[in-house]
Amino acid sequence: MLDLLLSNARIVDGTGNPWRKGCVGVRDGRIVAVGSAHDMPEARTVLDIGGNILCPGFIDSHSHSDLRIIDEPLALPKIMQGITTENVGLDSMSVAPISDKNKESWSTSISGLDGVAQKPWGWNGFASYLNALDAAKPSVNLSSYVGLGTVRLDVMGMEDRPPTAEELRLMEESVARCMEEGARGISAGLIYTPNKYQSTEELVALAKVAARYDGILDVHMRNEADHMAEALEEVIHIGRETGIRILVTHFKLRGRRNWGNARRHLDTIDRARGEGIDIGIAQYPYTANSTFMHVVVPPWYHSRGTDGLLKALAEEREQVKKDMLTTEGWENFSQVMGWENIYVSSVASEKNLWCEGKSAVALGEALGKSPEDAVLDLLIEENLAVGLLGHGMCEEDVMEGMKHPTMCLITDGLLSGGKPHPRTYAAFPRFIARYVREKRLLTLEEAVRKMTSSTALKLRMKRKGFIMPGMDADMVVFGEDRIRDVNTFENPRVYPEGIDYVLVNGEIAVDHGVHTGARPGKTIRD
Repeated sequence: MLDLLLSNARIVDGTGNPWRKGCVGVRDGRIVAVGSAHDMPEARTVLDIGGNILCPGFIDSHSHSDLRIIDEPLALPKIMQGITTENVGLDSMSVAPISDKNKESWSTSISGLDGVAQKPWGWNGFASYLNALDAAKPSVNLSSYVGLGTVRLDVMGMEDRPPTAEELRLMEESVARCMEEGARGISAGLIYTPNKYQSTEELVALAKVAARYDGILDVHMRNEADHMAEALEEVIHIGRETGIRILVTHFKLRGRRNWGNARRHLDTIDRARGEGIDIGIAQYPYTANSTFMHVVVPPWYHSRGTDGLLKALAEEREQVKKDMLTTEGWENFSQVMGWENIYVSSVASEKNLWCEGKSAVALGEALGKSPEDAVLDLLIEENLAVGLLGHGMCEEDVMEGMKHPTMCLITDGLLSGGKPHPRTYAAFPRFIARYVREKRLLTLEEAVRKMTSSTALKLRMKRKGFIMPGMDADMVVFGEDRIRDVNTFENPRVYPEGIDYVLVNGEIAVDHGVHTGARPGKTIRD
């Protein structure tokens, strides 16, 4: 006896093969049968989905729900767009392992990215963090990387120097322990401190440890603008030296002067793959990026810790602004994109809510200040909890990446409130609506592969990403001609249309745009 039978479906199974008409049977949270109606056992519940698309649940390998999922376990921004599995711990900034002495400063540092936690961080080790995720009983499945910035912070603080032999040994042991406790791999965010302070040699040493556990290196490269070629070569070198699998996260080219070079960098990736280096890319389907605002401040000020950084912004303002004109040794957002393209996406206080959605230029004009002073003053007032949204890419480059066979889709969605990037709420439906239906860049089957199995295989999620017997019953039902994003940069917190059902581990979590209250998500540790 089946628990649930989904009948009258057009099954897009995640392989990239053409859809086929059929039924899917579910028992005990797993898919146990795929075939025609007359081959199916009896079921307690039959759901006729009316000839709509039935595909694997979408997998977001680049999520910033690390903290928000504990406070808001329904995970509405993600599950309402069909995401059934999220992977956190990105950009070098996992929230474990973490010692008690570093919790407050690390929470402040990442608040513009992950938001301000409503509950205390009741964990130190990686396994205890995963236990906290399980205890939250989320709607979606969750896995996590261990962030190399977090690992370094716990051993060396925010110091900008090479590690001693003993410090490197402690970091290697930390990575090994996290991998044994269930990390999918390691993440790097090489424009973010303290990860930025790590040399290539240090990264190689830590990647070797993760590679022993078949982990992946998910990397935000040192530069995605003027020096992207050198940054990509560094990543390839790490792969060559260690054998680790690599995912270049949010592949993009920032800044108008760099537009049109996507194919050249993809050719570099293809040559590396020809050497036997397992390297691929992840993307979101937009031409705007988002991160925390304090990335506009040169990294040498961050080495002082959060209190030291805030003090420098207040007491060394003229020198900070002078250094913000330089581009040597860091990716300078304001110089690459221009202040007119940098927007405030979120703040923490009510008094500054009026700043959300305004460009740095508009903010400065409203306050009678330069854009630099307006932004730096806001960072001080908000204790660094300011989100950034930047318009700096071209769609042709985005589309070039989408066609690459290794590409997998991500949201990179910030959950710090305010006016977040629309990708947080609608990246996956937009991918189908714009690049399958409107642009005809990809077939539906290929797009679904990039949203499901491509990611599952990269992250070694053994029971995710396909509709076939033995897989977890994470599935999405949508109308091929109806699914679409309806939110905008001005009004981003709007759920997409056209998704009929979302199932997680065999339970219906979303029914025609309404969350059922089901919270069947699990952590993935094997």
